Amino acid sequence: MSERADAPDVEARTRADHAAYEALLAADEPPKAWLRRLNRHAARQDPPLVVVGDGTTALLAAWARRYRDKHREVVLFTHYVGCTGESRLTDRLVERLLLRLRDVAALPDPLPADPEARRELLPNWLARAAARTRLMLVLADVDRLTDGDAEQALDWLPAHLPPGVRIVLGVALNAPAVTQMRQRGWQTEVLSEAVAGRQELPDGVTPETLRLLWACRRGLTADELQAAGYQAPASGAAIYRAEERLQLAGVDVRDAVRKSLLADGADRQAAHEAVAGLVAAHLAPERRLDELPWQLAAARDWERLAHVLADPAFLQALLRQRDRLDLWHYWRAWGADAELVAWYAECLRPWRQELDAETLADLVCGLCAAFREAGLDGDLSPFMNALHELTSSLPPALHARVLATRGAWLAEQGEAAAALEPLQQALALRREALGEDHPETRTSRHQLATWYEEQGDLDAAVELYRAGLTARETTLGERAPGLIPYLHNLGAVLKARNDFAAARPCFRRALEIAERHYGNAHPTTAACLDNLAGTVYAEHDFDQAETLYQRALGIAEAVFGAMHAATAAAAHNLGAVMDAREDFRTAEMLFQRALDVREELFGAEHVDTASSLHNLAGVKDAMGRYDDAEPLYRRAVANWEAVVGKEHTATATSVNNLADLLRETGQFGEAEQLYRRNLATWRALVGEDHPHTLMTLCELAGLHAEQGRLDEAEPMLRDAVERTARVLGRDNMDHINAVTRLAGLLRETGRKDEARKLLKQTITAAEGTLGMISPKLQKLRRHLEALDVDPDRLH
Repeated sequence: MSERADAPDVEARTRADHAAYEALLAADEPPKAWLRRLNRHAARQDPPLVVVGDGTTALLAAWARRYRDKHREVVLFTHYVGCTGESRLTDRLVERLLLRLRDVAALPDPLPADPEARRELLPNWLARAAARTRLMLVLADVDRLTDGDAEQALDWLPAHLPPGVRIVLGVALNAPAVTQMRQRGWQTEVLSEAVAGRQELPDGVTPETLRLLWACRRGLTADELQAAGYQAPASGAAIYRAEERLQLAGVDVRDAVRKSLLADGADRQAAHEAVAGLVAAHLAPERRLDELPWQLAAARDWERLAHVLADPAFLQALLRQRDRLDLWHYWRAWGADAELVAWYAECLRPWRQELDAETLADLVCGLCAAFREAGLDGDLSPFMNALHELTSSLPPALHARVLATRGAWLAEQGEAAAALEPLQQALALRREALGEDHPETRTSRHQLATWYEEQGDLDAAVELYRAGLTARETTLGERAPGLIPYLHNLGAVLKARNDFAAARPCFRRALEIAERHYGNAHPTTAACLDNLAGTVYAEHDFDQAETLYQRALGIAEAVFGAMHAATAAAAHNLGAVMDAREDFRTAEMLFQRALDVREELFGAEHVDTASSLHNLAGVKDAMGRYDDAEPLYRRAVANWEAVVGKEHTATATSVNNLADLLRETGQFGEAEQLYRRNLATWRALVGEDHPHTLMTLCELAGLHAEQGRLDEAEPMLRDAVERTARVLGRDNMDHINAVTRLAGLLRETGRKDEARKLLKQTITAAEGTLGMISPKLQKLRRHLEALDVDPDRLH
């Protein structure tokens, strides 16, 4: 086993590298006219400025250094592509930017392991940081990133920037990415028309040393080079020093070394292997942890990388690193899949022999958490068995961690009953050992509350969420922004149990805190508006819901732009309110807007696209535009079937609406097929007596009645009347609809007295719970009065 090493602070070292490189470049005096131009750009809300030509990196470095000194109130983020080997990777650039934004916005969230998830997160974190302070992003040589399509080098950068964000980029004169930038409407200005000449190799440095420095992740010190028998070069224009580490100065120098000394892939692989050997033999433990696995991954030496990543000391250090940035990189390079999980399971036997119980438990818990965060689907049962064997000999805090890990895994495996006890024990141990508001106690409380929610025990979930909120209030006070997620969790479960009166104050308080702390142009404020709007919408307070959703849409448009998923969701939600208010034209416009964005972002086969198709079809249907609505319903059904399957509630809902439309337009044959399909679906999903099943039964019976198939319709309607009364109550609208349909059938077949008796009985039963002017009672009375009048009045 290797010596213990502390997890390196990756971003702190990277910042030091960029700062040292910037200092080297900023030594020369830049043109004053360009300094003024860059200052003007920083002061305005203009599109990003792209400076094109040779010398842009030195200009941006000199300007950034001066601007930072004069404008301490502005957060300045700089990235110089080529100042280190890893600085040329797009994922590392995005990672660095997200880490900086998280610090600025004071976000507690971890960085996702998946690179695509990080890119999706960037607009949100950019908006959150910009809501707190002005941001200036300086990105030099972004056309020289080595991964991805050169013509789409900036696909990761949001096309829309929130207020308060300025960007300056430097690119080469003939960079393919310039076309992409101009298509976005960004400003491009040429610094120099001259084409850079060929970069020569640095004088006075041996080829062996240049190869090593090219391959290094973040350089080598003079002592490290000399200890390995290599010449230590002096720093200068081609080699700079960062924290005593010598590095090649920039992308041109790096490319010159690669083209002259490492033109072949085998040569580059050999250079990485040479650095790995030097690191293993001569560097201190912390430096080995920073460089060795990086070099082995770059050299594609999977056997040695496996040995390093199975070393408990190395692995523990990588697991302790915040966000596990390096571990994700090595796992992705190696192949993060179920086979990786199985390979680590094979390491359990030597670990059991080598490690004491506490170290092994800590290692396995951390590894299982990393597997879940990385989204790996392998079999974790060997790890859980190992943890189960260790629980009796552990101190309380670690024992609780083991229990929480096992409980979460059992819940994920669908073994809910088995998960409950370890989750409960973990919470009890953490409350006693760590206190009510320790982060681990909060995690256990949330895990257990989620378990109760999933099992339908909403009262128990409410109790736990209330306890979590109280503990946070004790620590933070009653007006802290840290309370917002706890208020949202409590409000959501109260809303789920239809206790809207109790949910509303939670969401309103969260909104008040967000407005006070973040203002009216922040994504958190928009989320709070959305939650409160959803609750008052459920209470049929459409005036207030409309106002809240309009505000949420305004924030989304300002901070994310028109073509963003959050903007589409806000438009969709506002459309639902306008639909409920029967302002169908406005609803149509909003649903169409949401659909256009979602199809552009997600494609046709996506749940959000299907939802917008369904709602857009619904408002066209309500306006009697059946020819427009029918193809939309059909597309919605097809999309739902593709993304969630035929036997799903969302699919069944769209199928039901399509059947209603076909019935309305006289396409009885297909309508009947769809109703029968849905009846079977609802019975399978929710049972015979669920409102959806009963509603579909009524619709099918009504279809039979309209076709004159009264012998088939009558028993189905009688069944629906009896079951809706028993299951839903005699004052329920579905029951009343079933009664009026049966009464209409009885009248049509000459049994007015029986129809009259049925309606009177229903009115008498409903009067005890409904007001005299209730729309439901009025509908029943209209049908009673119409028994001896024109049957067309029955509705």
